[in-house]
Amino acid sequence: MIPEVTVTARKPLMVYRRTGNIAVDVEQLKFAPLFAGEKDIFKFLQLLPGVSAGKDGMSGLLVRGGSNDQTQILYDDVPIYNQSHAFGLLSVFSGETVQSAEVSKGYISPAYGSRLSALTQIRTREGDREEHRQSLTVGTLSLAGTVDGPIVRGKGSYLLSARYFFPEAVLAALKNDIRYGFYDVTGKLSYDVHRNHTLSLGFYSGDDHLSNQEKDAFNRFGWGNTTASLRLASRWSDRLRSTAVVYYTYLQNRQEAEYHDSDTKSCGKTTFKTHELGARLSFEQQVTAGYSLDYGATFSYQQFYPMLTKAVADGVTTKRNYPARELLSAAVFLNNRFRRGAWSADIGVRGAMYDNGAQTAFAVEPRAQLSYDFGCDNALWLSGTMNSQALVQFNRYYYSKPIDFWTPFRDGKLQHAWQLSLGGRTRLHEHLTLSVETYYKRMRNLPLIYDSDDYLLGRGGFVYGTGRAFGVETMLQWQTERLSLTASYTYTNLRRRSDGVTYPFEYDIPHDFNAFASYDVVKQPGRRHTLSLNVAWRTGLPYRLTNEAYPDTDGNPTFGITTYPSMRMRNYFRSDISYCMERQKRNGVRTWQFSILNMTWHKNPVSIYPHKGTYRATVLIPIMPSISYTRTFGK
Repeated sequence: MIPEVTVTARKPLMVYRRTGNIAVDVEQLKFAPLFAGEKDIFKFLQLLPGVSAGKDGMSGLLVRGGSNDQTQILYDDVPIYNQSHAFGLLSVFSGETVQSAEVSKGYISPAYGSRLSALTQIRTREGDREEHRQSLTVGTLSLAGTVDGPIVRGKGSYLLSARYFFPEAVLAALKNDIRYGFYDVTGKLSYDVHRNHTLSLGFYSGDDHLSNQEKDAFNRFGWGNTTASLRLASRWSDRLRSTAVVYYTYLQNRQEAEYHDSDTKSCGKTTFKTHELGARLSFEQQVTAGYSLDYGATFSYQQFYPMLTKAVADGVTTKRNYPARELLSAAVFLNNRFRRGAWSADIGVRGAMYDNGAQTAFAVEPRAQLSYDFGCDNALWLSGTMNSQALVQFNRYYYSKPIDFWTPFRDGKLQHAWQLSLGGRTRLHEHLTLSVETYYKRMRNLPLIYDSDDYLLGRGGFVYGTGRAFGVETMLQWQTERLSLTASYTYTNLRRRSDGVTYPFEYDIPHDFNAFASYDVVKQPGRRHTLSLNVAWRTGLPYRLTNEAYPDTDGNPTFGITTYPSMRMRNYFRSDISYCMERQKRNGVRTWQFSILNMTWHKNPVSIYPHKGTYRATVLIPIMPSISYTRTFGK
């Protein structure tokens, strides 16, 4: 008798679901190419079709013609206002704690709102409820440690993870005048207060800091996030569930300077702060076998302090600040979900109220999606959404470093957008799947800020504009037992119009290609070696620089900065190669991750001197591999 052999394909790194929803398999992420050996979920999200980071090194998510502030980022249902470490090289989301991640850029559930473009949801895993575990990760840039386990076996768990940028210690040991570092701490406690009710407490705190010590001066710059949330998940019956969340989130940027000589001493500190306190209550009710309801309400109160400055010179203290702003938001939502045979539909609406202390604005946002499943991984979907936004984010350069400002809407005008999406998925071969989606989006009341001081003081400094976005997103996936290959191509056309001028959006990328491949060189029980490759190519970004010049005092040409993009950078190419070795031991798992090559290539990055165009390449080979070791203790 021939023994039965079961061959299973590897799980794909990402799953393209209906109407622009993409979920990432976090377990498979460890086999993906990593920048400098760092396992960063956010860096991978930036390479999804229809999603961009903007300029290289940025940590934002620019989705379908939207800016960074038009993507809502929720970390366990808590809004995050600055998601970057190391000026965008890493994100605040440690790979040791993330359980799931998904981006919704087509249909967004009415339960979420206040952004025009997309919703990104990242959730923290719970600790193990049966065994205590510890892990240590040494990467090229950071050192991370995680502990988790049961509080009471089978009823509750704890999770605590900390991360530190250890090159800071090297700079300190070398007594370098310029030092940079960051840290973050993530924690989660979960406990079943009743067999049908689970209470969870989560928190996060992180900070980045850069300092420069000179003979007669000292400068310090930094930013950080702090969040806390209390979540109660309840199961009232087989047909009714609820979730209640209360949260607090805080963002601060700071700049400190001190100057002194033999006679005088002066110092100053400038801070920029954003506070938010909010709550969410949602219900999921199964009415019949083919009909269910999602409904609930949200509330938030935000305070914005754009700039608070305190300076001391010759014993005299002076203070200056821009006016503080506040925003009160409340919303109710209802979503009807229908299932009948191969058909499924979601029809919902969100009603929101925003009050900035001077004006009150209301928004009604209907949303719907329809899909048909042909079976065998073949489906079609269609969706239409309306979204509104009451927040504005922009950057101001302060001491040559970008500072994020968040402020509420002005003049009683909310930003609005509507979008239509049409897509589908088909299985071309036993191992090959093709997903295609096209969309068209219109936006209005988009503020273009050209004078940050006037804007913050309420004296104008901006104009309202409109925007449109059209695009086609395609993704091919090949999955076998040892090979996982994903290739995506995105075509977009993004235009803005302000003050009678139509121009390409600052992050307009007409052509964007990404490919990810991983192959199991060795795949045996308890042992696995994986080679991974990532290739990214895209059109260069628009650039705000005029072709006209005037001479400076030395006769050299000086080029001005225009309000609108006037030229485009050359094409961009990036490649990452890594090798992962995983070994199952009796008391845990050892994983070695070698980031073999990280390469970025530009041809003639800015085309302002055509006759001086050169090839420029940046190649980074980490001097230390990423090492992960996990040990699991028995009961």
